[in-house]
Amino acid sequence: MLLAAEGRADGTADEADLQFRLGAAEFQRGSYEAALEHFFVSNRLAPNRNVLFNIGSAFEHMKSYADAHRYYTDALDGETDPQAVKADEAALARITPRVAVLDVATDPPGATLYLDRKSLGSVGSAPRLLALPPGRYKVLAELDGYESAESGEVEARLGNSSHVELSLKRIIGTVRIAVSGALQAAVRVDDERAAPRCTAPCDLALAPGEHELFFAADGYRAPSRTVIVNARAVTTATALMTPLTGSVLVEADEPGALITVDGQPAGFTPSVIQNVRVGQRHVHVALHGYLPADLEVLVQADKQAQPPPLKLEPVHEVEAVSRYKEDIDDAPSSVTIITGEELRAFAYPTIAEALRGVRGFTISNDRAYPSASVRGLGQPEDYGNRLLVLSDGQSLNDDIDGSSHIGSDGRIDLGDVDRIEVVRGPGSLLYGAGALSGVVNLVSRPRDEPDSAGGSIGVYDGATVHARANFHKGFGEGRGMWASVSGAQSNGQDLLVPLTGAAPASTGGVDAFTGVNTAGRAWDGPLTLQWFFNRRNQSVPVGAYGTDFGDPGTKLLDTRSMAELRYEPKLTDSLQLLLRGNANRSVSSEEFQATPYATERYEGIWYGAEARLAWTPRPGLRLTAGGEGQVHPVVVMHGQTLYSADAGSYLDVHAPYHFSAGYLIADATLAPWMKFSGGARVDNYSTFGSIVVPRGALIVRPVEGGTLKLMGGRAFRAPSVYEQNYNDGGQTQMPAVDPSRGLSLSPESIWSGEVEYSQRFHTDWVALVDGYLSRVQDIIAAGPDSDGSALIRFQNSRTPVVLAGVEAELRRELRNQVMLSLSYGYQRARYLTTQLADTSLVNAPEHLAAFKAIVPIAPDIALLGLRATLEAPRRIDLATSDNTGTSLILDATISGTLRGLGTHYTAGVYNLADQRVQVPVSSTFLSRTIPQNGRTLLFQLDGSF
Repeated sequence: MLLAAEGRADGTADEADLQFRLGAAEFQRGSYEAALEHFFVSNRLAPNRNVLFNIGSAFEHMKSYADAHRYYTDALDGETDPQAVKADEAALARITPRVAVLDVATDPPGATLYLDRKSLGSVGSAPRLLALPPGRYKVLAELDGYESAESGEVEARLGNSSHVELSLKRIIGTVRIAVSGALQAAVRVDDERAAPRCTAPCDLALAPGEHELFFAADGYRAPSRTVIVNARAVTTATALMTPLTGSVLVEADEPGALITVDGQPAGFTPSVIQNVRVGQRHVHVALHGYLPADLEVLVQADKQAQPPPLKLEPVHEVEAVSRYKEDIDDAPSSVTIITGEELRAFAYPTIAEALRGVRGFTISNDRAYPSASVRGLGQPEDYGNRLLVLSDGQSLNDDIDGSSHIGSDGRIDLGDVDRIEVVRGPGSLLYGAGALSGVVNLVSRPRDEPDSAGGSIGVYDGATVHARANFHKGFGEGRGMWASVSGAQSNGQDLLVPLTGAAPASTGGVDAFTGVNTAGRAWDGPLTLQWFFNRRNQSVPVGAYGTDFGDPGTKLLDTRSMAELRYEPKLTDSLQLLLRGNANRSVSSEEFQATPYATERYEGIWYGAEARLAWTPRPGLRLTAGGEGQVHPVVVMHGQTLYSADAGSYLDVHAPYHFSAGYLIADATLAPWMKFSGGARVDNYSTFGSIVVPRGALIVRPVEGGTLKLMGGRAFRAPSVYEQNYNDGGQTQMPAVDPSRGLSLSPESIWSGEVEYSQRFHTDWVALVDGYLSRVQDIIAAGPDSDGSALIRFQNSRTPVVLAGVEAELRRELRNQVMLSLSYGYQRARYLTTQLADTSLVNAPEHLAAFKAIVPIAPDIALLGLRATLEAPRRIDLATSDNTGTSLILDATISGTLRGLGTHYTAGVYNLADQRVQVPVSSTFLSRTIPQNGRTLLFQLDGSF
């Protein structure tokens, strides 16, 4: 049977049709080989399934069944005409029993098939049914991009079908893909919408040739990469991932707050933080002195997120009152905080300058040692020994005369100080002797400062040049350190001194000094080491201590060093332990240009230790028990005269001593609006015995924002070694302690009661009124000896002193770079005696007023600072009722931060009106008063990197 050829319509088709008709004619004549020739030509010219069928039919008639089977199969492949399909299937059914069939398949399909060898030509493409004469055959397969495959010998049996399957191994190259900018990336090949082929970093097998690679990862973008893959070779490619980013506008009501995004520092408020990765990001804003603020921000690609501005709440914390951090309103004392912002705005060069204008404080400078009196308690030449100065809770007062060292003799500058806590009133409950009138705690740099290195340079008092270098470094969670070194030099200034019994005289080189200071702190979790060293050599040409006026050879060389190791583990949720030990040294070498020339040297070395356990059995109740002790093995005073007929030693004292103390304190919240704090301490001194100091406070919050404090207690000051033993060999002064005559010194003590009410309003404002009444007993002062001689000695006053006063303050906390403080105090310091016509204390003005303000001229980069301090006259001495004049000191500064340069500057003028304020000095001076500084210039530049 023959099938007719399909109609055609072009020249080639006509030729193919002619060949088909010639073949059909030969087929009808039975000339099958001739027919095949024509059918092959026709199919080559125009492939046609009907022609293939006729070729198979010709082979069938020639009994070439294998060839016939192959062409019947080709004719059936893809046929859609039902009649043709029926004819093809019938033909195959006839042929199949007469041939052996190999059913050949390849993986992947489409491979070209050969039998036994390629030179015999292809037998089709897989999958394929190969009809063959019975026998043994090898099947070969080839496909572009794959290794050739070959079967073993396969036996083809007549009438049977044998399955042959060949797996072709692909010819590949390897693309080794790395990732930059991200941890991983999905890799797609040639179509970015296709399924990922691997997750880079990975090795990807690809066919040789050119391929385009596409990369994707959440939150990232990357360009595609074109690679040329070579067979059996490794090609490298890198996915360059760039985070998808947006920006975040971070604003706060305080400029300069540190912004961190997901824990990484990113800038300072206000700021637009660029290149922030898309997704949910955690933004943290922190500024020292304020509670930190946190927010979650959704960042979208190429967009700016604008969360609402943050409000930073000030932290009203103090640590010096109770030896743990607490809110000022909860502290059982009258407290003032000199913030870091104020310290920087006014660039206070010394502790004394920082305390000027603080409510209740009066500052004096006799040009040897500045000192401070608190609420009228502070006499000339007492060296500020009734005020205790601390560095992070460790005392800096010396152990010879108890001096508080608040001038350049204590510190070259305040660059290490983060804030100053000022506590008025008795502080002996926690700190023992010395905290008679108040406590000043210098709080150093916080642990969480960013790593930095920096320094500063500047001028103060118009004549003192100082410089410092410092660094802060963290070493992981809970570990770090900071350290600094400072130096200063001054040629002094000219001063007109009103000499007693003579015309005023001028002298130069006043306050000329050189000094060096170093301090630092290192910590590891609960373990802290702090150290401090200060050395100052100052010229005193003002006729102090009976020396020659105007002679710069009178010099005071003071050295103070301290090291403290503190261990503060939290034992349980309710138990906190403190262990600390300290070592101290204080040396003062003094040269007196007088007739005769004299030198004096004072040295003290002492060691201290304290243990304290705080127990919080329940919220709102805290019990603290502790004990401390000090040993003073080296306490030396030596004085001698030189270059005179009576040259020799007149002072040679070694008076070691020790003391121990124990205390118990309870802090209890009695109700949400009421708190009680109280306790007692017992000190036992080897020099005078024991003394008990109780203290208590009741804190009530009667209305929202209002705090009422009722406070009372006792404090004491142990007589210093200087007061007990100083003498000048019987020339003018004798020792205060003389067992042969039964002479001794008792400690000074003060009983004090105080009421303070403060009211917070409009968020940032505080109005405060305070009243106090104190009785001071056994005040130590130099006076004529009771034996009627002309000699003087230190002795306890038989007449008590009453201190009474009221204070008022209106303060706006520093917010948005604006601060305002206005205070007034009226104080009366009187001897309780009728034997004096004038019972007022020396150096105790009745009226004190102060004004401070910081306002921005240009936010952040230019702030105006103003300070005014007003004092009523001070009594000069007990012999007369003479007073100094009223003083009004005006100061002005401009300060700012240039964050792009990492610098802060302060420039200003102290004492704008150039007032020459006089302060009383002791009778050992050639004058009854000493002038304070007139107009002086200030400049300081700080850099941090």
